Amino acid sequence: MRFRTGFSVALLAALTAAAACDRSPPPGAQPAASASGRSVRPQGPAGDPTLPEELEPKAEPEAKGEEDAGAKELDWKGPWFVVTSVAAAVYPNPEFDKDKKLGYVRNGGRVPVQEKPVSTKSCSGGWYQIVTGGYVCGNLGTTDLEHPQVKFALKAPDLDAVLPYQYARNAKNGTPLYRSVPSREQMYKYEPYLPGAKKAKEKEEQESDDDDDKTVRRASVVTDGGAPDRPQIDRALADAGILTQPTDGGSDEPEKPWWQQENAKDKLHEVTLEQLEAEGDDILAKRMVAGFYIAVDKTFSWNGRTWYKSTKGLVAPADRFWITAGSKFQGVELGGDFKLPIAWVYGGRKTAPTYEIEEGSSSPKPAKAIEAFTAIQLTGKSQEVGGTRYLETKDDTWIKAIHVRETHPGPPPKDLKPNERWIDVNLSEQTLVAFEGGRPVYATMVSTGKHSSIKDKDHSTPTGAWRIREKHVTTTMDGNGTAAGDLPYSIEDVPYVMYFHRSYAVHGAFWHRNFGVQMSHGCVNLAPLDAKHLFFFADPPMPKGWHGAWSSGDRPGSLVVIHD
Repeated sequence: MRFRTGFSVALLAALTAAAACDRSPPPGAQPAASASGRSVRPQGPAGDPTLPEELEPKAEPEAKGEEDAGAKELDWKGPWFVVTSVAAAVYPNPEFDKDKKLGYVRNGGRVPVQEKPVSTKSCSGGWYQIVTGGYVCGNLGTTDLEHPQVKFALKAPDLDAVLPYQYARNAKNGTPLYRSVPSREQMYKYEPYLPGAKKAKEKEEQESDDDDDKTVRRASVVTDGGAPDRPQIDRALADAGILTQPTDGGSDEPEKPWWQQENAKDKLHEVTLEQLEAEGDDILAKRMVAGFYIAVDKTFSWNGRTWYKSTKGLVAPADRFWITAGSKFQGVELGGDFKLPIAWVYGGRKTAPTYEIEEGSSSPKPAKAIEAFTAIQLTGKSQEVGGTRYLETKDDTWIKAIHVRETHPGPPPKDLKPNERWIDVNLSEQTLVAFEGGRPVYATMVSTGKHSSIKDKDHSTPTGAWRIREKHVTTTMDGNGTAAGDLPYSIEDVPYVMYFHRSYAVHGAFWHRNFGVQMSHGCVNLAPLDAKHLFFFADPPMPKGWHGAWSSGDRPGSLVVIHD
């Protein structure tokens, strides 16, 4: 028999000795709460979760290899500065001046520096001069490559791979991101769906039932010494301050969190990023919605499970994710085998047919099929047959214009400097062409913002001309739905991001492969290999080891021209 869910033997003690209770907090009480009601927890440096002693990282052999490779590339035999804080800004002079910041080096990033600091003005650790330009404060890192914090730092992004990091897609609603590796009991608390958690709960409930039976028997002694009826028991519990509401068959269980509710999938559009952090405490950082992505820094095993440590320093259970790989589609360099105009088969089709069209014929004959995402060299000629427009390919066959995206860049912008690099984006054709002055050098397909006639759902990419304001090797993008039906999203470390206007950017996209079709919330999506190529093509330049760079009057960003 039970009166309330979770009623235990601890409540029996309160019932039989209700007077003179000890009000001091019990051992293991939660830390002090902030003004907002959230528990206050000191935040460690990025990439520094609390790992069991057995999992503390040792010096990684590849770290020296990376150093040697960088030294060989720069022919630098001097010291390397490793950032051990979240990030370290780079300035043109040895002084803090946020308005003149050149860029930054992220945690784990390493840059070649002169051996001795040049000044200690406002930086007790001294200002180190970076060989490739700029100054960094020594308080934010170290030149000692054996320093413990260097071993805990993030691994550098792999700029030789398709993607700079390994990315994992969350498969289930409610997946936890932990601040540190949880104990088995903590796993059961925050992940009640685990088989072990279910068994532990059944055992606890059985013990609770046994305690409830004992409570009833003792309650009879507290009342009149005889067999009590239900009202007598309720009054005894209420007098002891334990039962605060009548037990009339209703449930006093708290409402289930959104991710445990049966209709969770139907209510995802109501979930906000703030709600996902609402359950956070000193163990749990936040929960995730299915479809969110994390960037993986390290993979390890503990407590019978495989875990990911993300580049944000949080810990995630790998069994709730799957690893995703970016598209290997890539545009073409122009000037050799290819020149404008270029086209690609796009959309849901795997192939598109080409045709032979005899002069005066109204019935094109099938020739061959071209696979999707294959670059097609066009001659620039077109004709209409039976109301359908066809484009001529270099092998004298014709392909339907509706099956391809073709390049149609606009004129060069005014006041362009000789050989200045700039980027043209055609929204109607979903293509991009990169130029050096008036010479096209690279072409590919893109995915721009989805258009809608409903204002709140319209994510169209704006038209105009802007210079690249800032570049990031990776940066996180997240947000709540902006209109009814939109879902929240969170993608850690989106690769090769170049912001050109407000929050609009040209960047890599590994979460879809539908290039040539509008897909984004307004940004210009590129396949990862294209994004990387254009990232290092466009200005401002990104020195080795840096994670981000800002444009300035002395280092202007490349122009991005967007038109229909």
